[in-house]
Amino acid sequence: MRFVYQTLGFLLIALGVPLFWTPLPFGLVLIAMGAALILSNSDTARKTVRGWRGRHPMFNDFMSKAERVTPHPFDRILQRTDVD
Repeated sequence: MRFVYQTLGFLLIALGVPLFWTPLPFGLVLIAMGAALILSNSDTARKTVRGWRGRHPMFNDFMSKAERVTPHPFDRILQRTDVD
């Protein structure tokens, strides 16, 4: 089932990238949903994001702010990538 969720996540991101540049940035929603699916189902993706957060303080600050404004079920996904 993880494979299905990861594939769906990549498809949502692939659909969201071209839609990101439209007047209504609906692509941003698709990209966020795809990233959430991938991060919640892939240990490798979580480790990669955790590494980015450790190496890039500005990215870590952005993700920390996103944790505070993200709805409850999704903030846990971002918290799992937090640098301890």
